[in-house]
Amino acid sequence: VITGASSGIGEAAARLLKAQGAHVVIVGRSPEKTEKVASELNVPYYLADFTKLDEVRTLASQLQTDFPRIDVLANNAGGVMGDRTLTVDGNEMTIQVNHLAPFLLTNLLLDTLIASEASVIATSSLANRGAGTLDLNDLTIEHGYTAQRAYGKAKLMNILFTKELHRRFHAA
Repeated sequence: VITGASSGIGEAAARLLKAQGAHVVIVGRSPEKTEKVASELNVPYYLADFTKLDEVRTLASQLQTDFPRIDVLANNAGGVMGDRTLTVDGNEMTIQVNHLAPFLLTNLLLDTLIASEASVIATSSLANRGAGTLDLNDLTIEHGYTAQRAYGKAKLMNILFTKELHRRFHAA
């Protein structure tokens, strides 16, 4: 399962994995772009807008119903948003799309992922180096917001979450 697979790195990964014989499931936000890629690859697809956590919950439920086994979850959806914007869930949009939504999706699928002995991949970048520290009292970044700081903090959160998943569930 690859999120953010309707374009960019996610689409390229889906194409490569499909060419190598993997059973690929793609997730995207744009109905047109996601359907186009899915049709070209002849793979199942799901739509979810990560700015809405209810859509992530629905996605997780659909995936659990349709796929009792998931070998890999590639949390690739994301992006750098411009101005500081809060989602309908009250979170800063860059933080939600890049971290909170994938965090929620992974946790909702955790039983399936554990039973499948799956790998969870979080795409990241060097942007986390400029994030500084996480202020748990200001996760909506009301103070000192820039798009790059928000993106860097989200990527730092991805790294911390991935390390914790590894610590808890990777066979030593």
